Amino acid sequence: MLRIGAALLASPVIEATAQQGGAFRGQIKLGQTMPYSGPASALSAVGKVQSRYFRMVNERGGINGREVVLLSLDDGYNPAKAVEQTRRLVERDRVLAMFGSMGTAQNAAVQKYLNTRTVPQLFVYAGSARFADPKQYPWTVPGLTTFPTEAAIYAEYLNRVKPGARVAVLYQNDEFGKEYLAAFRQRLQEIGSAMTVSMALTYEITAPTVDSQVISLAASQADVFLNITSPKFTSQAIRKASDLGWKPLQVVPITSNFVATVLRAAGLEKCVGLISATPTKSAGDPEWASDAGYVEWLAFMKRYYPEGDVTEQLNLSGYNIAVLMEKVLRDCGDDLTAARVLRQATSLRDVALPGLIPGITVNTSADDYRILRQLRLQRFDGTRWVRMT
Repeated sequence: MLRIGAALLASPVIEATAQQGGAFRGQIKLGQTMPYSGPASALSAVGKVQSRYFRMVNERGGINGREVVLLSLDDGYNPAKAVEQTRRLVERDRVLAMFGSMGTAQNAAVQKYLNTRTVPQLFVYAGSARFADPKQYPWTVPGLTTFPTEAAIYAEYLNRVKPGARVAVLYQNDEFGKEYLAAFRQRLQEIGSAMTVSMALTYEITAPTVDSQVISLAASQADVFLNITSPKFTSQAIRKASDLGWKPLQVVPITSNFVATVLRAAGLEKCVGLISATPTKSAGDPEWASDAGYVEWLAFMKRYYPEGDVTEQLNLSGYNIAVLMEKVLRDCGDDLTAARVLRQATSLRDVALPGLIPGITVNTSADDYRILRQLRLQRFDGTRWVRMT
């Protein structure tokens, strides 16, 4: 069975296996925490699509003859709950590894615990550089582009097109926002930029709106708006800035550049000119209509997740990381120990994934755990993201 949030969903594949008297020769248990409830519940799309993915893997015979069981539990986007659920998965359910858990604060809260117990914390769905630090946390591997990598690309681009500009920043008052802003400022300093952060305001993840912050930022008349927010607040900030008539060059992060759920909520006409970056193909974008990897994902969605939204970027990115996790487990063969899983995850070479932009591949090494180091800059034209040359 697959545990989705608080409910048990029976997999027909696993039930059929039991009735046949055990066609699999064992199980591979993976643990995960997701915000199935709480202020960031929309992000749980990642866990939902990954559960369907491993259902497909089991239907096709599992991994090296073993059934994959993904135990995906609700943490409400609460670090304390993430600790409780992770301890349950490790100590009661005896998972081989934690996989793809969501959120910076949630993963940070369990990182020392998992590393002390030598439980792989793989492909963390968060961008903090602390999840790509093999010296301090050798059992943790990131699943996203790190904040410093992304922030540096924006700093370099803005310095090139808006030298001397004043930058207004809205950022989440937690490790995500603080680290991102610090990395942006550091890169400006490193390249000797004349750009300045003229105003930086925070918001809490539990806040109803960020309207008051955007009003203050707009009053600064800054030339650039660095909108370092999570999806709900990205939509609000874009909409409010437009309503106020404030038209700076605006940058939104990878985690909030989704057309279907973020930009549409803001109003597509208010998003024209937005700048972002990405390593992945965009869900719902006709650019990829005939791309083999994208078509493969669409076929998966149609068969295993027909109620899922094929314009939702989280469904594509979640699928992508599940493909990577499957590869790591297959490459372990019959040596399914924590040490071997970690070794495979940290020795990936030029791995092309179906959701990555052609030419961008996954590479890891024992001293560099970052899985993605390349990004494509893009501009929103009112309908879709367009590649910038």
